[in-house]
Amino acid sequence: MSYVIGVDLGTSAVKVLLVNRQGEVVSESSCDYPLIQEKAGYSEQKPEDWVSGTKKALAQLVKQAQVPSEQIEGISFSGQMHGLVLLDENRQVLRNAIYGMIREQLNNAKKSMI
Repeated sequence: MSYVIGVDLGTSAVKVLLVNRQGEVVSESSCDYPLIQEKAGYSEQKPEDWVSGTKKALAQLVKQAQVPSEQIEGISFSGQMHGLVLLDENRQVLRNAIYGMIREQLNNAKKSMI
């Protein structure tokens, strides 16, 4: 039997599914992470939380499914829309990710890049 993994990186959690060739969900897992809202109209998250949450959810998924890894033939990934992650020249995260593409947030992001 062969399987694929679907990863959905959402605004409140990462959700992962293990699906067989018939399209049946064999196993699922998720990991929540916080949404930072320090003031009205602003939403941010730590990209590091996405990475650690995805790793944790995938580990849980594989453990509970008890499927040999060589039977997992693919992975599909989707992420939330309208998020901004600023990186430096070494591809390191400069600040929390900005959500919603609110004009004031974009203006602040532009200022931080100058």
